[in-house]
Amino acid sequence: GTLNGIPVTDVQEKAGEITHFTDAPLSVGEEVAGRLDWSERFRKMQNHLGEHLLCGAIHKLYGYENVGFHLGADYMTFDVSGPMTAEQIYEAEKLANRAVAEDVPVRCYYPENISELEYRAKSEKLEGASEIRIVEAEGFDRCACCAPHLDRAGKVGLIKIVDAMKYKGGMRFSALCGFDALADYDHRLTEIRRVSSLLSAKPNEIALGVEAKLAEIGELKKTVGALKRELSALKLAAIEQTDANICIFDDTMDGNALREFATSGVKKTSAIFAVFSGSEEAGYQFVIASESTPLKAKAQEIRAALGGKCGGSDKMLFGHADASKDAILAYFS
Repeated sequence: GTLNGIPVTDVQEKAGEITHFTDAPLSVGEEVAGRLDWSERFRKMQNHLGEHLLCGAIHKLYGYENVGFHLGADYMTFDVSGPMTAEQIYEAEKLANRAVAEDVPVRCYYPENISELEYRAKSEKLEGASEIRIVEAEGFDRCACCAPHLDRAGKVGLIKIVDAMKYKGGMRFSALCGFDALADYDHRLTEIRRVSSLLSAKPNEIALGVEAKLAEIGELKKTVGALKRELSALKLAAIEQTDANICIFDDTMDGNALREFATSGVKKTSAIFAVFSGSEEAGYQFVIASESTPLKAKAQEIRAALGGKCGGSDKMLFGHADASKDAILAYFS
């Protein structure tokens, strides 16, 4: 928030003293008015209480503990101590949203009988504490926590896990709650509509549309591959047999095509066969082959001449050249 309108960039507590850091000075002894950035505070409370409900649901259903939590500017992650299947994750998510649907009251308090109370987030750090703050979502979760929370679960809005991965023997989840979940849903819906339009498929049938498009692309790749091989064969047939080095430039070839072309082309010469693909601006990818010249012994000379890097065997070198086309042709001639 702000102090007298000046943004607060951080707040730290050390030895019981609270320090506010601002991006401009305040006068010593000056009385200040503090104002919360309420939309940001509310967003954080939605996500934090949503995390309580999710971790509480996972603990209730599977007995796992919450072992990590981070609330960022646009996402929230938390870790639990055991593995879960997709079905188990969905069940925990439904239970957490059930607390929201029932709008259960949330209470923050310091119980007198803490030793007799069952709650999550017990730790050795809390054993010597004179007071422990409990956050309780009635009938759903009870947890030790010092952060701000909403007073009712209904204010959390939608709770949605958007990603899950195995992590240190347990699970790491990314989740969104409330307005963050709404913004994420809106973004995903916009993307689905765009893909739907591009595929000319209904929004709820885009997976089928993608599968059909991938199949079509697969067939086109086969056709293009066959045509490339046919074109390559014609290009090779046009090369006359020689005892001199052969150096060819063809910007239509990728790495695999360069290798295949060099493997066949090397039979056209008793010297060196080199093929390059690229441009003056980006440099040239190349394959150099020879059946008579040990290429590894010439690799350093080639790197220096072509201004790039290469490696491989006595029969074939692979690399990238930064030299100009004229310089490369001059070297091989």
